[in-house]
Amino acid sequence: MVQNKEMNDKLIMKIRLLVLVVWFIVIGFIVVECVPSVKEVLILATTRKPETFTELYFEDHLSLPDKVTLFKENNFKFTIHNLENKDMEYQYEVYIDLDRGKQMIDKSSVLIKNNEYKTISEEFTIPIPIQRIKVAVNLINKNQQIHFWMGEE
Repeated sequence: MVQNKEMNDKLIMKIRLLVLVVWFIVIGFIVVECVPSVKEVLILATTRKPETFTELYFEDHLSLPDKVTLFKENNFKFTIHNLENKDMEYQYEVYIDLDRGKQMIDKSSVLIKNNEYKTISEEFTIPIPIQRIKVAVNLINKNQQIHFWMGEE
């Protein structure tokens, strides 16, 4: 009789534990479904979201023009590499930053498919005497910029 009672007590404990676990699972699902912030946290914690970014860089950066010479043609190339996990339309501007403001060299846009890149060539001349200038490339819709300096010859 004592052995039967012990078996019944163990069975009752197992059933109670199972009911408790099921109760926690049900309450958990109700909380997740009814409280949006909990659901959002759970989704963020359990979902892998790929990193997205755009690379912007000068090609052959060691040969960028570095001396200011009036009316001499200067050129350089920059590359936009799309790693945004979707096709992107990039708006860019290339300009010389002068004391009086920007002197625009180029302003355009380019469509770049996901995981592809585009190299853009630029040419410019310096029409006014100046000791030092900054040449900048700005991705307008990404708020991303690169630049280099040219000094007096």
